[in-house]
Amino acid sequence: MDVSDLSPEQIVTVQQFAHALRAIQSRAGLSLRQLAKEADVSKSTLSLMLRGERLPTKRTVEVFLRACGLSEEQAEPWLRTRGRLESGWPAQGPAPAPADGTVDDQGAGVSGDTQPIEIPIDPRPRRLRLGVAIAAAVVPVAAGVWGVAQLRGSPASPITGEACRGGYQPVARAGVAIKPCIESSEGQVRMNVYIKAMKPSGTSGKVTAYVWLTHRDTKDKYRKSLHTCPVSLTDDQKVVTCAYAFTPPTAGYYYTAASAQTGTDPLPPEWSPQYTGTQSPTLNWQP
Repeated sequence: MDVSDLSPEQIVTVQQFAHALRAIQSRAGLSLRQLAKEADVSKSTLSLMLRGERLPTKRTVEVFLRACGLSEEQAEPWLRTRGRLESGWPAQGPAPAPADGTVDDQGAGVSGDTQPIEIPIDPRPRRLRLGVAIAAAVVPVAAGVWGVAQLRGSPASPITGEACRGGYQPVARAGVAIKPCIESSEGQVRMNVYIKAMKPSGTSGKVTAYVWLTHRDTKDKYRKSLHTCPVSLTDDQKVVTCAYAFTPPTAGYYYTAASAQTGTDPLPPEWSPQYTGTQSPTLNWQP
């Protein structure tokens, strides 16, 4: 399996590490159940690892990568990255938005405001970044791994791993561009929207990002799935993500919808029936 584009040496947080491991799982085409059997590791251990809730042990990473089809040589950079994260070099970044959300009696997510994850972008070419990092023995600036699992999901087929809209959609009223993504994770639908400033000077004041789930066929919007994140970007060199997980009431085809506007209004302008927001690919979700 070719994983050379995932660049583990650029990972600086446990959450980014988990995101990249999910991309490897997706490329291997293995379910969590299959991985647990192949790697001889419990599903709960793998789930915690892939959700970024816990730094996995060296053995767990080794058997996971082996089960996904990586050679010993291919696995070595990932093991080094795991050791680097364990040692605290570089320090971990901000905590992510909740991966699962709080669950009510019906199993639906209970929404609320969370601070987004901030992922800095280094505009230099990748080869130059790595050369400087190695030569100077400095902490590399994370290019982020928000694009490593952008699978083009067909509306008629299940998606494994994260599937993202191709390219960023400008939201002029907020001074940002957004890219919504969707994936199935542990019996829930995980929604992400990646946000970056459109201008070098960043955003003008506070911006609220919104993410929610919509049924493709009925166009139903689930109010409990609506999640907001306050965003304030000082320049256009960083990407933040607003993430939330929700359990739909029925199986079906769903997509993440996203939007943004200035201020702190609890509802996006697109919440009225005739608007749908910026959409991700469609996920065929089966509980």
